[in-house]
Order: sequence, then structure tokens, then C-alpha cells
Amino acid sequence: FNMPGGLKPPAIPLPMLQAGIGLMKKTSIDIRYMPMLNVGDNINVNLFGLGAKHDLLQWIPAIGNAIPMSLSIQGGYTNLNTELKVAGQEVALNTRATTINLVASKKILMLTGYAGIGYSSTSTTFTADTDLEFDGIKFDNQIELDFESNNNLRTNIGLRLNMAVVTIHADYTFSEYPTATVGVGVSLR
Repeated sequence: FNMPGGLKPPAIPLPMLQAGIGLMKKTSIDIRYMPMLNVGDNINVNLFGLGAKHDLLQWIPAIGNAIPMSLSIQGGYTNLNTELKVAGQEVALNTRATTINLVASKKILMLTGYAGIGYSSTSTTFTADTDLEFDGIKFDNQIELDFESNNNLRTNIGLRLNMAVVTIHADYTFSEYPTATVGVGVSLR
């Protein structure tokens, strides 16, 4: 039987709340949240994530004071839920991703450039309540498939412009599935 083609939009704008708090010893904790949103015809999506970042050069004063940049380790967990209809059937995808990155950055006035290398691990669970007939056989039960974890090395580069409380950033990730992101935010310190 014919399955619908994949989604290949050039861009998907999604509003997301991202908040962070700085702690002692140049450590910060971040949270991301997006409530369930309708993103088009029969597609709903929501997201939740946690992350932490810690400056490494502070622990090596001889090197940290001599190098005019920052070097941080960053880790995060994200849970993305998608609900959609495929061929009249309710389908859900739950994707969980864990990342760890080493990020170098340099701030010059209002502009911060950064580059990083990291490792990501993802897993996805596909569920569907089927009610279909295929070659005379009727299916009427729940399907649940777990996709193997996809582990990848990745690199990224980006720029962030800080203008008082408004920030604008652009980021490009080089990986099996390259991603470009652009964002505008409000930063209160």
C-alpha cells in the first residue's frame, strides 16, 4: 500500500521558552519548554529539555588566564513528542536525545562566536493504534516500535549578538542530519 511522503519543509518556526540560571563556579543550568502546539495539518508537537554548562579553564589558572577564550563542557537531555495522522491513523513519535559537547567561545564586545564538538545519542518510540485492512487481513491493535539509538559525533559553529536584553543567534550543526537554527531571545541578568 502507498505511504505518504515525508515532510520536507525548508523551515519550521517553533516558539520555545528557554530559561537559564547561573550558579557558582561558572556553571549554569538551562531548561527548554514548548507546550503542545499545532504545527499544520494534523501535526502536534511539544518539547522539554534540561541542560548544564560548566567552564573548564577556571580549573587550570596557568592556561585559563593565558588563553583569551572560554572552554566549557555542556550536557543536555531533550524529549520531543509528535502526534500526527498518517493515512487516517493516529501516530505518535517520542524522541529522546542526550548530548555532551565541548564548546570554545570568544566574546568581542557584543558579539560571541563559538564552535564545538560533541556526541549525541537518540532513541525514538513509534506508537500507533491501527485500524486498517491490508490484503484482506484486518489489523486492529496497538503497534509500538523502538528504534535503536543513533549515536553520532557532530560539530557546530555559531554567532550570538547581545544587544542589551535582546539576543540574536545563528547556529549550524554538521552531522548526519545537518541543522541550521536562527533565534531571537530576551536575556535578563
